[in-house]
Amino acid sequence: MSSLDTVAEQIDKGFWKYGHLIFTGFYLLPIMINFANLTANNIFMSLALYIAFIMLYVKAINCQDTDTTKLVIAMLLVCFSATFYTSGTPTLFGFVAYIVGYAYSKLQRIYSALVVILTVLLSAYIGDVAKVEYFLAISLILCVALFSYGIAAKREQQYKIREQENATQLEQLAAIAERERIARDLHDILGHSLSSIALKAELANKLNQGERYTQANTEIAQVAELARQLLSDVRSAVSDLKQLNLASQISQLKQRLTEQGFEADFNVKLNALPAKVEGIASLIIKEAVTNLLRHSSTKKCIVSITQNQQQLIINVIDHAPCSSIKPGNGLNGIKERAEQLDGKATFTCEDNFSLNVMLPLTTKDFQ
Repeated sequence: MSSLDTVAEQIDKGFWKYGHLIFTGFYLLPIMINFANLTANNIFMSLALYIAFIMLYVKAINCQDTDTTKLVIAMLLVCFSATFYTSGTPTLFGFVAYIVGYAYSKLQRIYSALVVILTVLLSAYIGDVAKVEYFLAISLILCVALFSYGIAAKREQQYKIREQENATQLEQLAAIAERERIARDLHDILGHSLSSIALKAELANKLNQGERYTQANTEIAQVAELARQLLSDVRSAVSDLKQLNLASQISQLKQRLTEQGFEADFNVKLNALPAKVEGIASLIIKEAVTNLLRHSSTKKCIVSITQNQQQLIINVIDHAPCSSIKPGNGLNGIKERAEQLDGKATFTCEDNFSLNVMLPLTTKDFQ
């Protein structure tokens, strides 16, 4: 957000917080109408009390502690005193009622509202108002209206606070889920390779102790190759975490298969996908292609990715002889990721190896 946008937002918030004070101008109407008949002292006291009320009101609207009660009492005293100089105080009583409705809890509102009404009555009769019935009617109508508005404003504020808290909790849960996903991905990548490196290093050490140097050097070379492959996988995983765009992922994997001499037939028909589905699908397809690169003997495969209104369907066929399946980290990882979205991953091994994944598109968690 630019500095100009920030300033505009602050101005907008300030207007909605203090802009309604313009209606306190009705307090000044009797002064303007009867200006010629008023004494200088009368005008001065009316304006001084008006300024004092505005200062107290601004402080009260921003008050977050028990001092609100002191400020409300001070505003009521100002209103009571101003009644001796002008008949415009019904407007100010209404603003006091707004503070009472906004700042207090249910029981406190009742007692405070009664105090406001009592002050209005005392002002009407002790202040020697010319037309008591009009003064009381206007005062009470404004007090009831603004008191109700204050309650509504408080409820809206509380709703926004709860909404913000819920949004924060959702962000925290999403962050936790993302950390768990990253941890699982890194475990899948690092676990098997590091275990193999450790075993081969131990074997190389034993061969070296047995003076079987040629075999030891072979194992050491394999350790180096595993380490290089692991580094490549980690870099690839980090790249995936930065961007899991399905279309670009498919394009990169197709190019990777072609570079390794595969005859790969891709059938891809996609529309817009929910972000979570797209991310999971990208990881599944990457793992499936990685399995092809590692285990396919014929280097011939079909990759089909289609969708309908209910689900995304991923089908990978390896045209290589297949007699049995022993799921490792790769296939198990595919299954776990599909289950994250309440989907399903199945593996068959008849004439060829076939992977079939179905990911729902209508789960409420990511609509």
